[in-house]
Amino acid sequence: MAATPLLSVDIGSTYTKGGLFLLEGEELRCAGRRIVPTTVDDLAQGFFRVRQAVLAGHAGAAGPADVPVYWSSSARGGLKIAAVGLTPDLTLSVARMAATSAGGKIVRAFSYELAPEDLAELEAVEPDIILFTGGTDGGNSRVVLHNAARLAGLVSPAVVLYAGNRKVRDQVLDLLRGRDVETAANVMPEVGTIDIEPARDVIRRIFLDRIVDGKGLSSVVEATGREPLPTPLAVFELVRTIAARVPGWEDFALIDMGGATTDFYSHTKAFHGGDSVILRGLLEPTLKRTVEGDLGLRVSAEALYRSESAFLDSRLRAAGTDPAALRGYVDEVSRRTDYLPGDGTGRGFDRLLAAACVRAASLRHAGVLQRVFTPQGGFQVQRGKDLRRVRRLVGSGGYLAGLTDPAILLEACPTDADDVDTRHLVPEAPACYADAEYLIPLLGNLAADFPGAAGRAAVAGLRPLGPRTN
Repeated sequence: MAATPLLSVDIGSTYTKGGLFLLEGEELRCAGRRIVPTTVDDLAQGFFRVRQAVLAGHAGAAGPADVPVYWSSSARGGLKIAAVGLTPDLTLSVARMAATSAGGKIVRAFSYELAPEDLAELEAVEPDIILFTGGTDGGNSRVVLHNAARLAGLVSPAVVLYAGNRKVRDQVLDLLRGRDVETAANVMPEVGTIDIEPARDVIRRIFLDRIVDGKGLSSVVEATGREPLPTPLAVFELVRTIAARVPGWEDFALIDMGGATTDFYSHTKAFHGGDSVILRGLLEPTLKRTVEGDLGLRVSAEALYRSESAFLDSRLRAAGTDPAALRGYVDEVSRRTDYLPGDGTGRGFDRLLAAACVRAASLRHAGVLQRVFTPQGGFQVQRGKDLRRVRRLVGSGGYLAGLTDPAILLEACPTDADDVDTRHLVPEAPACYADAEYLIPLLGNLAADFPGAAGRAAVAGLRPLGPRTN
């Protein structure tokens, strides 16, 4: 039986990647791939250029009109979402889950009552969507209505998606009359009950209805007959597929590091309990994504240098290197985001910055276990997600895809802590892999229609980076 060709394209902020895959029975095989610079002023140009290059490089492929195209985009900052919630540990936390699992990037988050300076920050970050939550159904209404009145006066073209207290929805809509507003079911209808799927669906529809035209992608939709996925959503669904379809991959994590952000995906049970362990806060989902906008090797290098300065300085001093030298390198790559180091010093700085990204992303994604003492005795309190049963760790993105040893990925497993009674619930010496051909986002585009084949192809394309250290 002849193989069926399928084209997958991912439009990134820096590069547009394309791959031709052949579906042979129940398996997918990559028959060729190409990368071209993203055409920032007109994203469609880079798409058509990479499509032509991929098909021209494979003699057996049909013409463009005959090959189905699956595609995604994270260009021009991806899908920027600002979250407004009631309390950081409850509704705001759930709002973050909804936004990140739908492929969005949280650019700012606000809890309790919005103040005038909060509105100024909201306008400054220029979100595509304001995810407005707060209150269980029939719960707090005062703060929700206060924030609705504040948002009504916001000078921003952002879509407001209300997914809060159902009992005051009509009042919220009245206050927001004149704004572009969408609604979804409450992300937390009862304390401890999470319902993010309706909000996820609306976020994706907003991406398709409003964001595609704004990013110059409508011509690609017309040419392919298919709407795009946000790249992080494609990867999110591929992680789900791998865990469900590939034996031995039920507990794994993937780090996708780029020039602007570092995404951390984990698939593992969040809480394992025990006689002396108490969970505080929400039970986090088995499949979780976080995205860190200040962790990146180029666009976010300056923010990374500031947020992880203590770690960077300690590593440099331990190596006998003047920290001022890194300061100059960060200035250079921040100005020239396409810069590739040509000497060992520059490559060493990139390696250090990558280590900082991986370590910080892991610590922010993982939960903590804290020893607490009371008159009745000691016990442990867990907050956040337990990653200790993650047995496999995958690196993707331009830098991590090129790794040849596990050292940088193992930065995701720090054992140091400022407090002897606090333990970070990070992976414990997992087996490490690199997405050597950078196929993860391309196979993510195919995961919905060909889940088993995409999951197996993704794992088959990984490069093992050495044995486990335990």
